[in-house]
Amino acid sequence: METDVKIENAMETPAAASDNAGANPAESKAEDGMKLLEEQIKEQCGQIEELNVKLFDMKTRLSLLMAGIAKEKLDESAKLAAAICKSGKTADEAAAEIVSAYPHLRAVKRDIPQFSVSALGEDDGFSAVRGIFSKR
Repeated sequence: METDVKIENAMETPAAASDNAGANPAESKAEDGMKLLEEQIKEQCGQIEELNVKLFDMKTRLSLLMAGIAKEKLDESAKLAAAICKSGKTADEAAAEIVSAYPHLRAVKRDIPQFSVSALGEDDGFSAVRGIFSKR
């Protein structure tokens, strides 16, 4: 007996819900659709914002590398550049300022020894190296 009452109440619930939603069921579907679209738009706005942050970071890093910052010091330099860019400067201007203010962040140019086989008159590169070490 009690289960029959529950079943009848359950059958009446959807009808009561549609009466409360409004006179037109199409309006309630449209409202649900609008809410879904608003949620999707908010989600996509968040994704766009994340992509803008990543793009700014990549532009800053590229500017720093082009300015001559060592790749080992790139993370530290990118943080400095982000702070400078908040004041209204571009990434290129921030990179130039960092290079001039912090010379220890610059890439170190190392001299690479050049072996010239033609100077010794020999065809083999290894014989040129052996000749250099045999003179010691």
